[in-house]
Amino acid sequence: MRLSIFDQWGAGNSGPVWAAFRAGLDRLGLEYSSHDTSADVAVIWSVVWAGRMRQNRTVWEQFRRSQRPVVVLEVGTLRRGNTWKMGVNGLGRGAYWGDEFDHSRVQLLGIKPRPWRSSGQDIVIVQQRGDSEQWQGLPPTGQWLADTVAQLRNYTNRTIRVRRHPRQTLQAPAGCVVDIPHRLPNAYDDFDLDTSLSTAWAVVNANSGAGVSAVLQGIPLFCYESSLASTVGNLDWCQIEQPHMPDRRDWLTLLAHTEWTTEEIASGYPIKRLLRGLESL
Repeated sequence: MRLSIFDQWGAGNSGPVWAAFRAGLDRLGLEYSSHDTSADVAVIWSVVWAGRMRQNRTVWEQFRRSQRPVVVLEVGTLRRGNTWKMGVNGLGRGAYWGDEFDHSRVQLLGIKPRPWRSSGQDIVIVQQRGDSEQWQGLPPTGQWLADTVAQLRNYTNRTIRVRRHPRQTLQAPAGCVVDIPHRLPNAYDDFDLDTSLSTAWAVVNANSGAGVSAVLQGIPLFCYESSLASTVGNLDWCQIEQPHMPDRRDWLTLLAHTEWTTEEIASGYPIKRLLRGLESL
């Protein structure tokens, strides 16, 4: 199996992660090259087709069209800036994350979810960007937002807050409160989400990391099946006033195996976990 790393098209903070990934491949004795579309497996940064990662879309489409796997690296949600996502053929529920899971890793990473919230005032719609593979098959983001607000109004009179995506400005439907995210100090490209969620009764988010963050904060989530948090979320908007709040233990164990530190990546262990999946996908 020969992998090709498309490391020239990563985010500005991807350098140490690429270095760790190459070290992991070396430790495992795996053959790899750089920017070679004839390889058996591609390794790219993110599935957002914009900025430095824009050219990754061609790689993704070429490899997936020929049924070759794509390993996707991305900034993590659990310990942002310290853990990094690593999935095969995506970053949502449909991705492959390995098939061996250790319950103790939740504690190792210090994941401490808050109890489910039984109070709150607002419905918070967390917007996503439309130039991402995770948004494929969905309406334009402006239309999606308008349709979602209209659907929610059939089932609730609560205030609807729209947390705007930092990279996309959309006109929110009348009657909504708009939250403009603020960049966090001393962090790379990170924006505040907690303020928008502080008074949330529930969060509506199609399938991005914000949904995972909401569930970790104990806020009921309404999402799509493609979300990594869909097994602990709600799929039917009509339940907005009586959201499902399931046990999260098994989901947390899976979640703990979607992100890794650079030290772990350099050891080769996270890559080795995915090898069996890479060979069969």
